[in-house]
Amino acid sequence: MWPAFSRVMPSSDALMSSLIETIEVDAALANRLAEMPADSQTLTLSLDAIANGGSTAGVLQHPSWAQNPHILTSPRTAGAGDSNEELSQTIEAPSSVGAEDDAPRTDGNPLTGNSTDGQSALAKCEGFLPPRRIAMLSSDPTKADCVSLKDVEYRLIGTLGSGGTGIVYQAHQRAIDREVAIKVLRRELAADASSRGRFLAEARVIGALDHPNVIALHDLCIDDEGQLFYSMKRVDGASWDQQIDTLSLEKNLNILLRVADAIRYAHSRGLVHRDLKPENVMLGRFGEVLVADWGLALSKSSLTPSSAVASTDSHHAIGGTPAYMAPELAAGDLFGITYATDIYLLGAILFRVVTGFPPHHGKSLLACIRAAANNKIEPIPENLGDTELELIQIALKAMATEPMDRFTSVEELIEAIEGHRSHEASDRLVRRAKRRLAELDELDSVEDTNTDKGTSGLRADRYERFAAVDALLREAIEIWPDNRRAIDTLRSTQLEFARTATAQGDLDLALVLYESAGQSDSEAAARVRKQRDRRERVRESQAKYSTLFTHSPDAGLLIRWSDGVVMEANTACLELLGYEKEEVVGKKMTSLTIWACPKARENFIDQLAREGQIDNFETQFVPKQTKLANPICDDRPRDRNEVKGLIDVLISSRTVQLAGEEMLLSTVRDISARKAAEHELEYSRRRLRDLQRLAGLGSWSFTLQTQVIHWSEEAFRLTGRDVRRGAPDYNDFVLSIHPDDRESLQGAIERSVTQGTSYQLKFRYRDDQGKYRKLFTRGNPVFDANDNVIEIYGILQHVAAGGG
Repeated sequence: MWPAFSRVMPSSDALMSSLIETIEVDAALANRLAEMPADSQTLTLSLDAIANGGSTAGVLQHPSWAQNPHILTSPRTAGAGDSNEELSQTIEAPSSVGAEDDAPRTDGNPLTGNSTDGQSALAKCEGFLPPRRIAMLSSDPTKADCVSLKDVEYRLIGTLGSGGTGIVYQAHQRAIDREVAIKVLRRELAADASSRGRFLAEARVIGALDHPNVIALHDLCIDDEGQLFYSMKRVDGASWDQQIDTLSLEKNLNILLRVADAIRYAHSRGLVHRDLKPENVMLGRFGEVLVADWGLALSKSSLTPSSAVASTDSHHAIGGTPAYMAPELAAGDLFGITYATDIYLLGAILFRVVTGFPPHHGKSLLACIRAAANNKIEPIPENLGDTELELIQIALKAMATEPMDRFTSVEELIEAIEGHRSHEASDRLVRRAKRRLAELDELDSVEDTNTDKGTSGLRADRYERFAAVDALLREAIEIWPDNRRAIDTLRSTQLEFARTATAQGDLDLALVLYESAGQSDSEAAARVRKQRDRRERVRESQAKYSTLFTHSPDAGLLIRWSDGVVMEANTACLELLGYEKEEVVGKKMTSLTIWACPKARENFIDQLAREGQIDNFETQFVPKQTKLANPICDDRPRDRNEVKGLIDVLISSRTVQLAGEEMLLSTVRDISARKAAEHELEYSRRRLRDLQRLAGLGSWSFTLQTQVIHWSEEAFRLTGRDVRRGAPDYNDFVLSIHPDDRESLQGAIERSVTQGTSYQLKFRYRDDQGKYRKLFTRGNPVFDANDNVIEIYGILQHVAAGGG
């Protein structure tokens, strides 16, 4: 059960508390509302007249009626006194702590013309209000001009917005030197005690809520004329309703969850907002989300005045925004309002986020109110996707007609939305997986036309993409185990992958995939098993001949795959590694420390396990006579003395069946001489670069076919160009030459290309700071077999270094 917000339930005919009933019995009001379009403005039915024994049934206010609210006359006057007394028992008066001692005193009340005694009586019920002066707020312009600026706390800058009961200004607070927002009670309502009471109560409600998503109230004051106002944080932004259609669904959900968190906090303080809608949520430029307009907030009756939280208009008023109203709000059931009312409003906002329109609508404002009273919800668009429909189901549960059928708390609603977001995250992964599958179809077409890339490369691409799809779908299922789309897509992907693996000859992988897809007993899986068995018999037959490896001039090893035991090593292998046969055969490979880099061994085994064979795997072996203190695993060039004794090798391996066991057949080729030559070449190149650097020479080359320029490191230093920018292209290079030197250098290059001549000249080159450097260059052409110039190369140096 939701907690009640009253102590005594009045009889059904106690007062005209039903908003829709009030409209129906007042023909003038009904006609007035029927002529107005449906909007998202707040309607307020004030019952203060009844509660205070007045002759009217109350006042119906709408922002567009600020100057002309609708005064209601009650046709039911009999027994009104009893019902008024009963109503007054359900309402707690706003806090009046210190009212007698702290109320502001003046010689007269400019709002009512009464004496000090009249204002004193008003002050007693309004509580303590510190006096503040505001420039440009007085109704008398001449008086405003006479206000001493040194006594002014707030200076109004401009209007930010207005509603039915108040106007919000941008203002400067002098004491703290900051921009604030000031809400002022409308002047036409300033003499109305009930309007003042609601205004004060709203301010005290906001002031008592300390939450990052509730707009912060700074000050509650009264000016020299008795005008009420309060200052609050100024939000540099706009209301949510002005931006909601431009934001993504995900961003709107983030905002809604922050609003819900603020309402969850308000409920913990015993408050119901009653008028939640995008228009009452401010979005700041820096990500702020602030719930505003607590003018209809209702306080739980168990709270005492000492809690500093007072209910607002809710004590003597009913109302809300028809487009978002819960049925109990439209029915005006003040005593049936609970926390579930706010849950309905949050659901209505969610409905607006998903569909683009609020849940209640009508051709007129009256029709919209009737739709809210009957909980008639607008039809759901037919073009919504599964994600949006799931959110709609959450919204509809929150907007159930009966409060007991809604979510039991804001927390539960938040959990439902968060749960949807996890579902959406899972669905996003499924969509990504399906895009990857579409790319696989494109890869198949590439395979048919691509002659540059080998079959193994295309197969690796396909397998990598299948693996990525599999990972995405498994992650989607982990996030949402009941995601039917992910489960079905994973199964179909596994079957497609199994067919691809079969076509590629990866029969064991295909059988694993059929089993994962729950199709191990299918006809397709049975065909693959038969195909695998035939292949294994062929492999076993072929493996018998592989024993001839022992007579091969290349080193060879035969290793049992199951436990890594060396079954055979040929003579070339034993001579290469310096071992005796009994030191190798029958031993586990892990006990033979022949790998210079253990990491390379792991990579070798991983690749072999994936592909079943390896060709030309380059690494280093450690012979028996060499003692290696530490593994050598990096690829940097090394001095030969640093790796003295190590053997550079190329390994080719494949798995074979021999006598019913899976064996690893490996051949090892010694490439130490080749690697030594490569190291010497690299060493010579480094020496050349060092000599060029010492001599202040930079080298360059220009390939005519590709139009690519290559510079040495010294060339970058000489030209003042950041090496991270890379060498310039030809046009960039020419544009960096001083205009006076550009023609001569281009001419020299063209003659070198067309006539095959060498050249040398001085020129000025603009560096990265825009300064010209004086350089000297020599250029020489390079010819192909047909005596055509294919490249120009040369050196660079500073003029001072080059002489002349």
